[in-house]
Amino acid sequence: MSAPGRTRLYREFLTPALHRRFTTAAGLALLICYAEAVIIGEKSSFLWLWFPIGRAGIRTLLLFLCVLSVFVLRVAQLHIGVRNTASPFETFRQYLFRFNTIQTLAWYSFSAWWFSEVYMWSAPNSANLHWVAEGRSYERLRLNERPIYLRSFFFTVAVMQSMYHLYYDYDKVTLPVAKPKSDTVVDQQPPVIVSPLTRMRAVLLQPLQTVVQRSLPMIVVGPITYSLLIRRRAWSWTLFFAKLLWKLPKAAEPPRIPPYHISLLLRSISSCFLIIILWEASNAIFSAYVAQDPLKRGQPLTNYSPDPNGSLLSGLKSRKEAPKTFAFWELSHICQCFEVRRKSIFTEIDRAGGTTWSQTMNACVAVIQGIDTRIADYQNPPVTASPLSMQQQNQVQSLPRLSAPPRQDQITVNPLPPTTSRERIQSNIGTVAKSFGQSPSSPNVKSSPSPLSPRARQYLGTARNKLLTQGQQEAISPASLKSQLNHYLMEFLRSPVGRPFRQTFQRRLCAVVLGTPYSELHIAVNAIDALTHLAVASLKEDTFGKVQKDIPDLIRTLVNTTTRLESFVNGFAVHWTDVDFSDTDGRGRRVEEVEMVLDSLKSGLRMLVSAFEDYAVELGLGPAEMRIARVVAGLDP
Repeated sequence: MSAPGRTRLYREFLTPALHRRFTTAAGLALLICYAEAVIIGEKSSFLWLWFPIGRAGIRTLLLFLCVLSVFVLRVAQLHIGVRNTASPFETFRQYLFRFNTIQTLAWYSFSAWWFSEVYMWSAPNSANLHWVAEGRSYERLRLNERPIYLRSFFFTVAVMQSMYHLYYDYDKVTLPVAKPKSDTVVDQQPPVIVSPLTRMRAVLLQPLQTVVQRSLPMIVVGPITYSLLIRRRAWSWTLFFAKLLWKLPKAAEPPRIPPYHISLLLRSISSCFLIIILWEASNAIFSAYVAQDPLKRGQPLTNYSPDPNGSLLSGLKSRKEAPKTFAFWELSHICQCFEVRRKSIFTEIDRAGGTTWSQTMNACVAVIQGIDTRIADYQNPPVTASPLSMQQQNQVQSLPRLSAPPRQDQITVNPLPPTTSRERIQSNIGTVAKSFGQSPSSPNVKSSPSPLSPRARQYLGTARNKLLTQGQQEAISPASLKSQLNHYLMEFLRSPVGRPFRQTFQRRLCAVVLGTPYSELHIAVNAIDALTHLAVASLKEDTFGKVQKDIPDLIRTLVNTTTRLESFVNGFAVHWTDVDFSDTDGRGRRVEEVEMVLDSLKSGLRMLVSAFEDYAVELGLGPAEMRIARVVAGLDP
């Protein structure tokens, strides 16, 4: 029974759960900050090098701001599904001038700058990383370029990391997609939960390999970028702030030779290795902890709500991606593993807006039918521009007439000679205007003779035959030039440079079937699994018999969606830029994400057909419909 009063929204339970995961991830990242604080610390005392209550602890807290910058960025730009675009170039075009791009660069730049300050503060005096170089007693203070280079180097690393962040879509949180079950028995065991530490251990070697691959090129990229693009501007800015604290020469110029000493280069590469480790580990920890199941102490999140199903329904109907995705994930767990909550969906019949079952079914069916809608919109795109109606055209106020109205008399006879001055001016202007475009070679003037006489055309053909061979004439023909252009274009698309411009079969198909801008794969699979498990469980748990009248519509919906999706995939056209597409072995059209949806649809249809086949006549399903359903589900050949 639904509880009276205000129903708490699903996000009111999801947000605290994400906060707890955020705190746990931050605690684990703090350990990495402590390890790096020990590494960059001064080695004068072994005890104070690692003792937490001291400079090591202060460095740890300061380095944690670098991690916190990444976490804030991930929270601000978090999304669940994969970005769906036709090509990498289209992704670049869509996201280049967005605020997310600027925000990513800003947070990574701040994190890199802060790390550089902590690193230089922790370095010993022998590293010579102070703002000014004192020199001898008789020498004036001069600006030290070594810390300028190091700060500029970290800014270059931040730009590089921002590009990788955007290109590989670090903001995406990958959720596990459950494989469909082939039996009709509803499992009563709690779901198997993979801990975040297990997920991180599985991908531990990949970040280390990534760090090495990104750090080594900076040995060459860093000095070149600093010398060509950054040096003078960074010198002038640093000099401006340094003059506020020290007495420096007004016209101080940077030295002729940049400070590329071997010690500074080694420090820059080692510090680059450390900060990339910090960034990559922070992203991996955040993704692993956010991608946990929507459970609290082994129970669904909404179990702690006064109206559990009402809160869950608010998440299923949410327009926000994160609450909707986690709500369908929780519904899938409830329908498969939690009997008490599953039974409550059938027993709550007096809820506002319909029974809990009907609202849950409508939310799941809307997701399934969304696939049909996207396919239909692609096959029959809506007409955007419609002609104005006659009434709207009459309402348009006409401009004042600047010339005489059209003549109503016969226009095929020779016109009368002009008599007034105005008519003579109009006649002269008309003669000049009609002369343009009426050259002898114009296709509009069929009766005009060719500018070349027959003898001239004969001489021109003779000269062409004498100067050019038959092969040369064919080579410069329009058809040959077009063929050569197509050949060079295909070679360009096959090259690594042309890869971003390819509109592959997989990307285009996923964009149509799973939606844009982000894929709804996780939502679709969980909606199908939850709906079919609920329908099968209703045979024993639906005491009021509210589900049986909806079974025929559910079977028809799954049959129609499965049939339409398979037909669409088999007939989906290959774009001409997809030069690597091959369907010789029959696997070219098998896209993994779409196959997951098809497997879920067929598995759910098999469960429904096997469970309700004996009651088909009573439910209103004829033998022909059941035979089609069995064929589509793969039960009959």
